[in-house]
Amino acid sequence: MNIRPKLYFMQITPTFESESITKPIMKPILLFSLVVSCSLYYTVSFSQTCSQEIPAFMAAPGGYNISGTGLLEATPEGTTLSFDNAFNTQSGPDLYVYLSINFEAPTTPGNTNIEIGELISNSGAQTYTIPSSVSLGDYAYVQIHCKTFNHWWGGGLLGEINCISATENPSEKLSPTIYPNPTYDILNISLAEQGVEKIVITNGLGQTIITQYVTGQKEFQLDMNSCEPGVYLLSGFNSGQTIFNKRVIKH
Repeated sequence: MNIRPKLYFMQITPTFESESITKPIMKPILLFSLVVSCSLYYTVSFSQTCSQEIPAFMAAPGGYNISGTGLLEATPEGTTLSFDNAFNTQSGPDLYVYLSINFEAPTTPGNTNIEIGELISNSGAQTYTIPSSVSLGDYAYVQIHCKTFNHWWGGGLLGEINCISATENPSEKLSPTIYPNPTYDILNISLAEQGVEKIVITNGLGQTIITQYVTGQKEFQLDMNSCEPGVYLLSGFNSGQTIFNKRVIKH
C-alpha cells in the first residue's frame, strides 16, 4: 500500500502599513494642489483692470463749479483716482479730496468717507493713490472739501464698475498708437499691422457709442464729436475676438 503524503498550502497575504506609505505621498500632492490653486486664484483675481468713471462733477449747495471728468481705476499695481486735463475749479485754501458714500460734506454725521489727500491743483490732470484697503464699490462719490472753513466744494458720482479681463488685455503685436488722447474731436489711430476688422467705442456703462469697420486699414481717423466729455474704452476686434483695449478721454 502506497502512502502518499498530504501537502498543505498556506496562503500568505502580505500586509502593508498603508497609512505610513500614503501620508508621505499625499502630503506633497495636497500641498502642490494648494499652491497651484492659489496661484490660479491670484492670477485670475489680479489680472483684471476695473474702473469707475466720474462723467461729471457737481457743485455743492453754496459750493463752486467743478468741470472735467475723473476715473477711479484698480489694476494689479494698485488703485488710483485721476482727474483729466479739463478738470478745473475755484482755487481755495486747504482743499482736500475724499471718497464718501453720500453727496454731502465729508464732515456731515453719517457720511462715511476716507480722505485721499490734498488737492494737487485746482486745474489740469492729476492722479492720487488710493489706500489698498479701499475696493471699488465701497464709496459712491468723489468729494472736494475745504478743511479750514469746513466748506463743501462739491463732487462727482462714481459710475458702475467696468472690468476688462486678462483675455482682453492689449496684444503687443496689434496695440495701436492713438493721438491726441485726450481729444476734443478727431482721434487718429495707427495700427502696428493690419488685422483689425472693427473699432468699437463704449462708455463707462459698457454701452456701445461708435462702431467703425476698418478691415485692411493701418491708419484711420475716428470722429468723436458726437461723444459727451468723459472716459471711454476703445476696442479692436477680429472675428469677434478682442485684439486690444485702450482708454480714451474726450474733452
